Amino acid sequence: MQSVVQMPHFPLDPNGSDPRKKSNPVGERHHRLFFMLRPTTEAASEALEIAQAYRNAHSLTEPSRPRELLHVTLNGIGAYRRLPQDIVFGAEQVAATVRARPFDLVLDEVISFSHPGEPQAFVICSRQENEALLDLRRQIQEGLYEAGLPYNLGGHLTPHMTLLYDRKTVLPEKLNRPVQWNIREFLLIHSIYGKSEHNVVGRWPLLG
Repeated sequence: MQSVVQMPHFPLDPNGSDPRKKSNPVGERHHRLFFMLRPTTEAASEALEIAQAYRNAHSLTEPSRPRELLHVTLNGIGAYRRLPQDIVFGAEQVAATVRARPFDLVLDEVISFSHPGEPQAFVICSRQENEALLDLRRQIQEGLYEAGLPYNLGGHLTPHMTLLYDRKTVLPEKLNRPVQWNIREFLLIHSIYGKSEHNVVGRWPLLG
């Protein structure tokens, strides 16, 4: 792996927040950075059809997420009061060192992920181990660690795409028709908390 700019490294806590920022109220950390996978137009359409079907079947009252916000998170890089350009630069350097081939991602189960005191995330996910996905995430994690940037703790990964948030619980259920697409790139995203937008900072093709 190529060398990157070194900074004092620190892990993210399990919920993906920056431990150096714990003294600040959560509401003040509006700017968030993370690596993600974006579904194709066809896969996004299929996911939204599933969301609508389960909204009807389970009387879920909250709307589906906008198509442009559908994604699978690879690694969070913290939440900040202002967008930190040094961390953005370091993350871009890390992304440039990743070497991976395109691979298929299959999401074949729906479930509600609970968060105490918050609406539950209704997601489509996969519990099957995907070696190519794990390798991509591992390269990103190791690169972030070596660069002194926030990285997720542990190696467990349940790839999932959040379709909506609702107070009602949907029990795990296998999909008759999974949502799948070929992963050909990954992206670095800057999002602003409370705004329905994902700003693409950079994107890197999987070229092997």
